[in-house]
Amino acid sequence: MFQKRIQEKYEALSPRFRVLADFILENTLDASFLTATELARRLALDPATVVRFSQELGYSGYRELSREIKHYVNKQLALRYQEGDPHAQGPAELIARLTDELSDRILNFKVEASRIAEIAARLHGAAHIYVLGQGDSFGLATLWVTYLHFIGRAATAVPADIAHAALMLRDAKPEDLIFAIALGLDPDTEIGQVISVAQARGLKAIVISASPTLLPARQADINLSLPVETPSGYPSFDTFMALLSLLWQALIALDEDKARQAIHDATAALTTLVGQQDRVPEHEIAAMQRLWKQE
Repeated sequence: MFQKRIQEKYEALSPRFRVLADFILENTLDASFLTATELARRLALDPATVVRFSQELGYSGYRELSREIKHYVNKQLALRYQEGDPHAQGPAELIARLTDELSDRILNFKVEASRIAEIAARLHGAAHIYVLGQGDSFGLATLWVTYLHFIGRAATAVPADIAHAALMLRDAKPEDLIFAIALGLDPDTEIGQVISVAQARGLKAIVISASPTLLPARQADINLSLPVETPSGYPSFDTFMALLSLLWQALIALDEDKARQAIHDATAALTTLVGQQDRVPEHEIAAMQRLWKQE
């Protein structure tokens, strides 16, 4: 498959060939619709470069590479609109079925689109977001706060213990917002207690929870309970990750200029730090820049 060939040859590719390799791997759907000439024009390259790149990978030319890309895309699109994978067996069949079931859980977000939009609007309007977590949910809170920082949002991850909660309550102002994650791996009673005290001080709290009966969910100004039931019978964290990503992208859309500038500044700082490491090749820095769509 073309992805494997590119990965195996990547270190030996010229800078121009790497531009082609990166585009095909990161924009496979777009690449499937482009001729050699169109692809070259898109990337400001000579069409002959596209042909030579294909031959470098072991193809007779771009037409053969393009056929393989189209076949891959057609297979991916077909699988999106059918249940499971009729050609898969064993673990692959299980993964295909679990993917369908995950998609069904995430599709439930459409039913809650208005409430999710309200949550995004409140996050957007908050001066500072305190993301509260207990136990394992604190790790998820920390990850999300990192991504909020990338798009220029003032946020702090706060573990729901007495000491850290007291510091949060000392610093939080009415224009700030508490956003709590209750995975349901334990009763999350500490989160509920912190929210109760915070509300008594005039703060608003939003909770995403595994169940509306958990204490934090009952205490929240807004609670959104996510589908977590899986075929195994054990509750999953997958919909929490999907919702946090959805809210993050909504915040970007609500203030694209701020997000773009924040990501640009963060990328510039990252580039400077990575550039200090003489042993890191330039194409590794470029790959990081492309991830955040910065030149």
